[in-house]
Amino acid sequence: MSRNRKRAGVQWRRAVPAGVCVAAVSAAALWGAPIAIADAHHTVATPATTAATAAIAAKSGTGSTTAASAQSATALTPAAATQLAQQMQAAIQSAEPGTQVGIDVTDTTTGATLVGLDTGQQFYTASVVKLLIALDAFDSQGWQPDSDTAAEVSQMLSASDDDIADGLWDANGGNDIVNRMVDLIGLTGTQAPTDPDEWGETLMTPADVVSVYHYITTVVPEPSRDILMNALGGAEQTAADGTDQFFGIPDGLTGDSWAIKQGWMTLDDETTLDTTGLVGTGAGQPLRYAVVVLTSQPAGVSWTDGGDALTAAIAPLQSVLEPTTAATQSRA
Repeated sequence: MSRNRKRAGVQWRRAVPAGVCVAAVSAAALWGAPIAIADAHHTVATPATTAATAAIAAKSGTGSTTAASAQSATALTPAAATQLAQQMQAAIQSAEPGTQVGIDVTDTTTGATLVGLDTGQQFYTASVVKLLIALDAFDSQGWQPDSDTAAEVSQMLSASDDDIADGLWDANGGNDIVNRMVDLIGLTGTQAPTDPDEWGETLMTPADVVSVYHYITTVVPEPSRDILMNALGGAEQTAADGTDQFFGIPDGLTGDSWAIKQGWMTLDDETTLDTTGLVGTGAGQPLRYAVVVLTSQPAGVSWTDGGDALTAAIAPLQSVLEPTTAATQSRA
C-alpha cells in the first residue's frame, strides 16, 4: 500500500514470515466512562480522558483463546467467550480457508477482554499503522497540531490516504515513527517493517492495536484527541484508492456507532485485511468496546471477498455487546 503499490495493484513480496508470535501485554483496562462527540458524517464517541495509570491486562499468545472476565458487564461465561472466538474464526476460515486470525474485543468500561484469539500474534498492519503515523505527527507538535497537519492527518485516517501517509512517513523518519510510538505507548508486540520504505509491512498484535485505541482515548489531550476521533468516526465508505472500506465493523455491526481504522494489502503470498476500531451499541451511543480483527488470508483472495469474510465474523458480536447504561458509565 505504501509507494502507491496498493492502488496500482502490484503484488508485493513478503518481508517477514507470517505467524511470528511475541508475548503480548496490553494496558487496556480501566478506561473512562464514554462521552459522545458529534461528527459531520455520523455520531461517534470516545471514553473520557483519564490518568494514564491503566492496569495491565495480560493477553493470550499463539493458539489460545481468552475467556471473558467475570467482571465484564456482558456476563459472557468463559465457555461462551471461547465459543464466540471460535465462531468468529470459523466464519472467516469457512469463507477463506487457510486464513490466520487474531481477535481482541475489550470492554472499555471494565478493561476486560471479552473475546480473545491469538491476541499476541503478529500480523501485517497495512493501513492500520496510520494510527501510529498520526500519533507521531501530533506528538511532534506537542499535541497542538497546526492546521495543515491536522487536515492531513484527518484525511489520511478518514479516507485512508496513502499519499499523505507516504509524505508523513518520509518526513518524520520512517521506521523511527514506529519505534517512537512503541516507546511512548508501551507496545510489546509491534515491529517496524524490515523494508523501511514499506510502512504497511509494520507488524502489530491485536493486543497492541487495542492499546493504541486505549492511548488515543485516555492519554492523548485535546484538541488532538478530538481530531483523531472525528476522523476515525467520519471514515468515508470509499477510500482514497477507491476501495470500499466498510467491511468488518461498519457492515457487520449495522446501526451501531463506531470509529474505525481499516487495513488492506496484497503481498506475493498473502492478502492482509484488518478491521479495527471503537464501537458503541446503537446509533450515537458511547464507544464502549474496542474491536480488533487482524487476518492473513491466502494469496489471490480479493479485498471484496476477504472483507466479506471479516463482516461475517464481526456480525455475531451484535447480539453479545451490551449498550452502555448509567451504571456502567459510573465505573470510571
